Amino acid sequence: MVRRLGALVSALALPLTLLAAAPAPAQAWTPPWADLVPAKTTQVVRTVSSHEFCRQRWCTVTQAWEKDDHGRWQKVREFRSTIGTNGWGKQREGDGRSPNGVYRIKVTFSTTTNPGAMPWKRRKPTSVVSSAAGRNYNTWVEVAGVTSGDRPSMRWGWVVDFNHVRLRPGVGPRPAPGKGSGIFYHTSKPGHRWAPTAGCTQVGNPRSMHWLLTWLRPEARPRIVQNR
Repeated sequence: MVRRLGALVSALALPLTLLAAAPAPAQAWTPPWADLVPAKTTQVVRTVSSHEFCRQRWCTVTQAWEKDDHGRWQKVREFRSTIGTNGWGKQREGDGRSPNGVYRIKVTFSTTTNPGAMPWKRRKPTSVVSSAAGRNYNTWVEVAGVTSGDRPSMRWGWVVDFNHVRLRPGVGPRPAPGKGSGIFYHTSKPGHRWAPTAGCTQVGNPRSMHWLLTWLRPEARPRIVQNR
């Protein structure tokens, strides 16, 4: 009788032992850069160095990330891209580098109609974000006689809010002279999809750039995360 009772106790205790040894549920992984963006941001376009496609310093991938209703970040898409000839770490005008950090989208643009829901500006043949020293430095202006503003690489994209870029002369904080101007996300010109840039981010496949513009939503308070 004692033996049967002991066996019964051991049998009842077995599930409790297994339950105690069961691993704890895995916690949701949070990307290291998530703390760098505002809490209410739910869309991030992130560009980081990658040697998946080439081994030059300008070789990158651009990722689309979205935060769900439970606060979990998920990577939605990833595209091959390129940055400045000299890689990351922009310090001054003409250094061939792309800026590090977290930035807003100042405005999206295209050469036809707005493909998405974000604030948008039409890019015309005369459109320039000036790199010339003076009161219009790092400012979107229309320059009579210019015909390259709507070139193929600028058919779709957005202006990165770097160095207080202005959309109209004299409106907004003054850009720091010589710090850098005209930082865009844009697509490529035919035959040069994976060429380095002067400091922008080039999403080489035009369809990929177009997809990003249709994906972005103003209510998601999107941010650009560079090299983080």
